[in-house]
Amino acid sequence: MSRYFAFAVLVFALPFFSGCGGCGGGQPAQRVSGGGATFVNPIMQKWSGEYKTAKNVEIDYVSKGSGYGVEQMTAKTKDFGCSDAPLTKEQLATAKEKGGDVVHIPLTMGAVAVVYNVPEISGKELKLTGDVLADIYRRDPSVQKWNAKRIADLNPGLSLPDKDIVVVARAEKSGTSNIFSEYLSKTSGGKIKASTKPDWVQGVVGQEGNDGVAGFVKGNAGTIGYVELLFARKNELPTAKLKNKAGEWVGAEADGVTAAAAEAIKSKPDKEPYSLHDLTYSLTDTAGAKSYPISGISYAILFAKLPKDTGPTIVDFLKWATTDGQKFAKDMDYAPLPEELSKKIQEKLGQVTFE
Repeated sequence: MSRYFAFAVLVFALPFFSGCGGCGGGQPAQRVSGGGATFVNPIMQKWSGEYKTAKNVEIDYVSKGSGYGVEQMTAKTKDFGCSDAPLTKEQLATAKEKGGDVVHIPLTMGAVAVVYNVPEISGKELKLTGDVLADIYRRDPSVQKWNAKRIADLNPGLSLPDKDIVVVARAEKSGTSNIFSEYLSKTSGGKIKASTKPDWVQGVVGQEGNDGVAGFVKGNAGTIGYVELLFARKNELPTAKLKNKAGEWVGAEADGVTAAAAEAIKSKPDKEPYSLHDLTYSLTDTAGAKSYPISGISYAILFAKLPKDTGPTIVDFLKWATTDGQKFAKDMDYAPLPEELSKKIQEKLGQVTFE
């Protein structure tokens, strides 16, 4: 018994004497706080674990939607906020009053997948166009049932049921909603307005977070919704193929996001909110035969002047996430940042000052 006790004490104490490699020789970890978009949360959690091991810095990230990220960053209760939608002119003015100039740092890119639960076509491919999808979310009378002619015409040979379509959307302010509604705005002639919280018509079911939408669709037959691709894969939900701007049918895949980004970064945006900032781009409904039309970027948003005691740690993490951290993207169904964009990000982060 005494030998067992001595061995147990040794095993417990060993990390403290040996420094538990990667833990800063027993020194307490530094902490960086962030919050916001659920879109980026899966890879953020991966980064958090990897960065803790590599640098002994803990990244505390609260996943509650892009609106939360913007609010917390502006109020300076988080070191950075994440949003899939750049700040609007009004949000930018509010932030400048609180802490001066604001920087947008692209962290990762991904696809917003259209997910559905229609048991009658299980294992079959569903195709939708942007205008039909927009009218589904507008609850237009022409597409309120799964076997509506406009849907059936896109899917010849598919036995679509004579059942109501249950439309599901995000309940809170969401960057994923912004990406999705921006696409619908472009394909509906502006009948739907791009927003982090679109004014959906009565009858659209609201759910919190990407996981909430995915869970509701998975658990309820006849539903359609939109989620970041990883949430579709995690919940084993089928995703619709969409006709892109070039007239090609494309699925929600990381390569399609990469293709969309390659088209988008060819020129500087001239429409708000993208035109208000450096390094912000719209990836929805871009040109290119391989482009997936509901693609987007998740940004870390922070003040251009940071406290001197925490600022360097925040910037170092963002530099790592946008370079070394990109190697984890593809395995998690994100698209790595283009090398050209990554170089511009490093330059932008180098301009952040500390006071």
